[in-house]
Amino acid sequence: MKRIESIITYLTVKPGARRSHLPLVGSVVLFLLLCMIPCQAAAQASFRFISWADTKDNTSVLTSLSNQAMSLSPAFTIYSGDLCNSGFTQSCMDVWKNALNGGANNGMFDKTFSVRGNHDGSNTAGWQAYYNFSATAAAVGAIHYAELAESLTYSFDFGNAHLIAVDVPGDVTAMTASQISWIDSDLTAAESRGLTHAFLFWHGPIYALAEHCCPTAPATLITALNKHSIVSATFHGHEHVYAYTHIDSSRIPAVTHEFEEFVTGDAGAGPDTAQSGRYDYWMNSHGFATVDVSGNTFTVNFYKQGTTNPQKTFTFTKASPQEAPPPAPARLRLNGPIRGTPYSIIDSGFFWVPASHTEISSRANEYFSLIIQSRIMYDVP
Repeated sequence: MKRIESIITYLTVKPGARRSHLPLVGSVVLFLLLCMIPCQAAAQASFRFISWADTKDNTSVLTSLSNQAMSLSPAFTIYSGDLCNSGFTQSCMDVWKNALNGGANNGMFDKTFSVRGNHDGSNTAGWQAYYNFSATAAAVGAIHYAELAESLTYSFDFGNAHLIAVDVPGDVTAMTASQISWIDSDLTAAESRGLTHAFLFWHGPIYALAEHCCPTAPATLITALNKHSIVSATFHGHEHVYAYTHIDSSRIPAVTHEFEEFVTGDAGAGPDTAQSGRYDYWMNSHGFATVDVSGNTFTVNFYKQGTTNPQKTFTFTKASPQEAPPPAPARLRLNGPIRGTPYSIIDSGFFWVPASHTEISSRANEYFSLIIQSRIMYDVP
């Protein structure tokens, strides 16, 4: 609210400002009030989420992990498949949900975004009837929720990050062309909103390293990820290990944009053994991973079941983008009636705007929308 007040003060007390401008300022206040809740959600630059997957039948482990994870106060969690062991059923899901809630309705289910694995990939209609991730996104304060397929392949923004969930109930080779195309366009949209990170999650790892080694990721998927510097990390299950691998051309030759991969697939179903030479770190235990995002940096902690201190910590910092030089100014006259109101913004003055914004029309509400979205104030002589 401090920033909002400073903008309003600037607009109302600028030397030479006219009282006839005040109704227009009122319109700005109304816009800000309507925008306030989503803008606050988008402004969260520091937050924590949890990554885990693969419980199958071992719900007692998930119950324990849930209560351990809840003590770390995550904003939300992502769960990369194999909730159940023998297909999706209402009874299995109810048992899994109770375990995810720590056996005591601790609220973890209401902040968890899930995707399907090969063990619960049946009964698509049942899954979609059970879940409503659009509502989950609203409940945790996420914005810009979008879907390719209802509660199956979807995305949202939280803080300065974009999360993409993809319905891949098996190896990465099961990802479809339409899903890859959607990922590409969805990442483009996220980058246009000025976000820093993109975290993607689905079941089968993009680079397998344990008992499901070693399918080849679709070349079109690698091409799509190479285009987007916003991609920071991917998260997976399927393999019942906790492991980290830095993905570069030494791992997948076609990779030109490097990123991190985390397999967090033992929330009860493992542990299995990671293959030597295919990982940079492996934790041989039930557990979960926390992801702490702060500005350009994200930190991943591997937690073992029943321990309060992380077993391993990785911190990654993305380079800040080069700031473009300011554009040459151009003068754009904004006179005339606004929405039928019989007064002029400035009878014979000008607004100063960047030359790149010459598409701005003479409607004041469009001009002020630009100010709010860009968080920039211009002099009004």
